Order: sequence, then structure tokens, then C-alpha cells
Amino acid sequence: MVDWSDDRIAALSNQDLKNLLVNAERKAAADIIARCNAELQKRNAARPGKASKPRTEAKEFEHAMSEQLAEIGKAMAAKFDLSEETAKAKSVGVKGFKAHKLLDSKGFAKLGGMQRDGSVAVDRYISYRRGTDIVSLSVFLLKDQPVETHEFHVIAPAALLDGAKPIAEVRPTATEAQKQTADSGLAFPDLPSAAAAFEAALAKIAA
Repeated sequence: MVDWSDDRIAALSNQDLKNLLVNAERKAAADIIARCNAELQKRNAARPGKASKPRTEAKEFEHAMSEQLAEIGKAMAAKFDLSEETAKAKSVGVKGFKAHKLLDSKGFAKLGGMQRDGSVAVDRYISYRRGTDIVSLSVFLLKDQPVETHEFHVIAPAALLDGAKPIAEVRPTATEAQKQTADSGLAFPDLPSAAAAFEAALAKIAA
């Protein structure tokens, strides 16, 4: 029987060490199992980890805005019934209806299509759909532009917005392939004003 000392185990290759551990587990050799695991932990600890890249200013801005938009979404959900169940119940008969999740799976603002395809630096949004009406609030920053040039967009059917403009004016860089959720919208330099317009539009379809 081989005497598996710490030195002998340390001299094994990674693959041989893993093989020894498998055999030890099969034979329920607790002492060897413990020695193998200790050696594996040493090797993992010595392995250089990948240094995480520092966030760019745009990424820091995107993260902060995603949190702020999510907070507005939660506040709206406390005022109005924005549940998927209610949206579905109120949208019976609408062909192909699909309820919108207000936030993403992590509780932040969702990733917009124009950021997803790389055509803009930041496109994060929250949205609600009932029937054929979709209302969204987003933060929007064009590529290669200073963070200070960002805008907040409320996109919704014209009937739900006071002073609505054609979507081509609000997002002139959007192409036909980058389908927007409505044909009109409003742009704001500050979030409180955009949030107020978003709430007013929501009130018309979700009150």
C-alpha cells in the first residue's frame, strides 16, 4: 500500500491528484481525501485570479441610473397595479399579448435593444404594457458622447403623453430594425421630470 504523504501528494500533477482523490473517495479513505482536498485548495489559492477591469465612467453611470430607474419602477408599482396577472386579464383578446416585466431579473432597469446591439452607450429602461399600449421610461446615452449629454426618454402612444413628439425626433439615430415600443415620446434632461411624465402616462392605462 502506498504511503501517501503530504510531500508525495504535492508532487502529483493536477490530473493525478484528481485521480487519487476519486480513488480515495471510492475507498472511503478519509485521511487521503483530506490531504488531496488540502492540496487542491493550495493550488487554487496560488492560481492568479483575473483582475476585474475598473468600470468606465459610462458603465458607472449606467449602473447608478439602472438603480434609480428601478426605484421609480417600484414606487409606481406601489401606486398602480402593474402585475403581469392584471396586465394579462385586462388584455384579453389582444393578439400576441405578452406582459412586460417592470424590471430585469436582478431588480434593475432592463437592457434596451439599442444598447444590446451596440448602437448606443446606454439604453436602460423600465416599462409596462396593457392591451396594445406600452409605456417606458429610459435613460439614453449616445456612443462616444460625454455622460453629461444623456437624456431621459418616456416612450408611449401619443394619446398618453402631453406634447408628444414623433419617435424619430426623440431618437433620431434609431433605425427601422431597432423597433421602438411606440411611435411617439418625450425627451427630458432630468429624471424627476421624466418620471412625472411616465407616471402621468401610466395613470391613464393602469389606474
